[in-house]
Amino acid sequence: MHPKYSFSLNREHYSGAYPTRDEALTAALEAAQKSADSPQTVFVGRRVLSDPMASGHARAILANMNARARSEFGDIGSNYLANLSKQQIDNLDRSLDLVIRGWLEHNELLPSFSKVEAISQHSVPPRMAEPATEDFAEVHGIGASSE
Repeated sequence: MHPKYSFSLNREHYSGAYPTRDEALTAALEAAQKSADSPQTVFVGRRVLSDPMASGHARAILANMNARARSEFGDIGSNYLANLSKQQIDNLDRSLDLVIRGWLEHNELLPSFSKVEAISQHSVPPRMAEPATEDFAEVHGIGASSE
C-alpha cells in the first residue's frame, strides 16, 4: 500500500488522502486561501493506518488452553503445551495473525482510524488583492498626445 498524505490548517484535524506530499500541500494552500480564518501556516503529514492488533496472541492462547486442560484434568493437564519452542510459538503467531486479519477483513472490521506522522510545516503565501469591482477608465495607449 502506498503512503497517503493529508493536510491540516490547525495541526489537529487532517483532511484528504493524496498520493504525494506535493499534492496534499497544493490542496492545503488552496484550502488556506479559501478559509475565513486566514491561516499563516499549513501542515502536511503521512497517514499511517492503525495496526489491527492481530498479532502477538499465541502465548495468551496457549496459556488459556493450558489452564483449561489443568481445570478439566487436574495436574496431568499441567504439561499440556508447556514445552514449546520459540519457533513453534512464532509459527502459531503468524498463523493466528493471518486468520484474524482475514476475519476482520471479511467482516469489514479493520480499523478505519489512522495517525499522521512525518509532519511538515509550510507558510501560506499572502492572498492576492481582489480586483476592484467598480468601473474604472481603461488606458489604451501611453505616450504623447496629439492634442
